[in-house]
Amino acid sequence: MLAEEKGEAMRPCPALVAAMNLVLARPIFASLILISNLSGWAVAGQLDDAVAAAHRGEYAIAFRLISPLAEKEDACAQFDVGYMYANGWGVRRDFREAAKWYRKAAEQGLMIAQHHLGIAYLDGEGVSANDAEAARWLKRAAEQGFSRSQYILGTMYLEGRGVSKDPVQGYAMVVLAGQRGTPSRTAELLTLTPEQHAQAQAIMATWKPKPESSLTNIASPRSEELLGVDPHLGGDLADSGSWPASAIGVVAFTSGNKAFRCSGALVEKNIVLTAAHCLFSSIHAGSEPVHPQAVHFLLGMSKGTPAASSVAKQLIVSRDFVPGSWTPETSAVDWALVVLKDPIASKPLPVKSLTREELKAASSGGKISQIGYGMERRYSPSVLRNCLADQSEDNRSLMLRCFANFGYSGSPFLAEINGAPIVIGVFSAFQAETRKALACSSSQFEGKLHELSGALSE
Repeated sequence: MLAEEKGEAMRPCPALVAAMNLVLARPIFASLILISNLSGWAVAGQLDDAVAAAHRGEYAIAFRLISPLAEKEDACAQFDVGYMYANGWGVRRDFREAAKWYRKAAEQGLMIAQHHLGIAYLDGEGVSANDAEAARWLKRAAEQGFSRSQYILGTMYLEGRGVSKDPVQGYAMVVLAGQRGTPSRTAELLTLTPEQHAQAQAIMATWKPKPESSLTNIASPRSEELLGVDPHLGGDLADSGSWPASAIGVVAFTSGNKAFRCSGALVEKNIVLTAAHCLFSSIHAGSEPVHPQAVHFLLGMSKGTPAASSVAKQLIVSRDFVPGSWTPETSAVDWALVVLKDPIASKPLPVKSLTREELKAASSGGKISQIGYGMERRYSPSVLRNCLADQSEDNRSLMLRCFANFGYSGSPFLAEINGAPIVIGVFSAFQAETRKALACSSSQFEGKLHELSGALSE
């Protein structure tokens, strides 16, 4: 919603091996690269084994196979090991280890590693938060042409965060980022003087990427085989016939000649939870939700065939949700309840807000997950486990590291409490540059759901 990563212009590392095929964003889990500059039959066999393990989803085996390559100073492998530590894939999540391996690859000039190390300093993950150090690493990646770093560095110049405030440099970086694959509306919202605009144009006209290494595998690795390049990554195919995935479906409607679709969760036999913006054909200010009878809920789809479906008879949209310019505050009220015409005989998901302490425990314990129908796997559900989550200060929204792609809007975030999943929030928006998602907390709609459920049962 906030931005969509289009990928970086990179060329292949020599002796690359391949990717993991666990899909979220694209049917190819083309992100966990198992790359080495080493040669010889022994290494080739080891890489072949790693690829086979990755395709089986055996992350622990893949981690064991790639670790020796990282120890032998292969920059791509070092980054992959760091990313696996950061996400808990095949190894226990450890942000300090992740930052250590990011640094090793970053110091060799691998720009995606520089980017992730910069983000670690921004967020204080595995290192002490340090905006100036974040800016230093992001600048190195940005100068090489990494568009996500250019965008974030641009916003830091605009805010004066970690660098001296400089609207000219900030505007130039944001626009360059858009030209190289990370578009946003940030530049459109800026007001520069004619002189400042001319200065920014001059910066952009003369800018050229400056690779830090002459080695192809470091200066220009192949984007689709670097873990972390694709922000729509990390999910397994969920079993739509088993709970809780059996309670997740697609909220769809057509308007004119356009089709709209989001994810939604059955929270009562005749009530579906989704995001408010999913019920608008236009998010421009003054727009109205679509007519209820235009909305269909397709539950438990498997390869395009739903287990059950119903048309809506009533839409209840958060009274505070106003279509228009998106802000983090918008996500705090981005919820809606769809009352179905025909009840569905499937087990619904319970809804409950968590205290900050409960959320922290669930997040650190790897008990938070997300299930939905993304645009790349439109007809079957995906699940991503081990998501990280935190609350806003007012407990109205959640900040998460989980799925980040179109189609997952309206999907529920689930926390496993006492061995059973509960809905703790609904996905609203994402920022691909940092792979962070925003969700409306269950505290915002839990009361209304109980009120509505009681009224409908009378």
